[in-house]
Amino acid sequence: MLDSLEEAILLLEQAHRSGDNIDLEQVVDFIIGQQIRYGQDAGIFVESRNVSRSKVRVYTGEKIQTYLAAKNILTIESTRALVLTRSSSESASSSIAIAASWLENQCFSDFCVAGECKHSTVAFMRYLNALGTNDRLDHMISKLSKFRDGKGGWTGFPYFFTFLALAEIESQIANDELYYALTFAKDRFKRNRSEEPFISRRNEILTCLQNRFGQSLLSHV
Repeated sequence: MLDSLEEAILLLEQAHRSGDNIDLEQVVDFIIGQQIRYGQDAGIFVESRNVSRSKVRVYTGEKIQTYLAAKNILTIESTRALVLTRSSSESASSSIAIAASWLENQCFSDFCVAGECKHSTVAFMRYLNALGTNDRLDHMISKLSKFRDGKGGWTGFPYFFTFLALAEIESQIANDELYYALTFAKDRFKRNRSEEPFISRRNEILTCLQNRFGQSLLSHV
């Protein structure tokens, strides 16, 4: 029995990464059931229970401080999770279409850098990657590159969440940003003071990149 959207999203995320078989229909139906289908908020997903704002985090552990960012990211991640299931059901397709219509009307869909919209922008990049919209992703990454802070990160952007998004994208422009980030990754990961499961999730990014680029590139990390 699922208790929250956060739990359902995580279940699909883990299944996607591990290839484990789960009852997709049950999880998909639960997520769809948390969507507002009519009115001015049509398309967004909401939790069925109260979730403390102080406990809201992205997958890699960075905290979300504002209600707006928490709402945006929950809807982005819910839609992305449905896309990843590749469900052929009419209800899933309808849910994704309604959510996509809402998402495309938000500022982060065009790379917004106001406050925690940066977090939403990164989440939206992960969603676009699940859809396979490569040209649009390249455009957003080119904008991201302008925010390099010279220390392996991007000014104002959540470092590990951004690192994860880039690691999931297979394109030359994403590789260029990863090469930049990896130059400084050793110091960044030394300062990785989070708790589990976020430490393991962050370290999994390096494992992913090792498989992608080879051990030699990561020998300094």
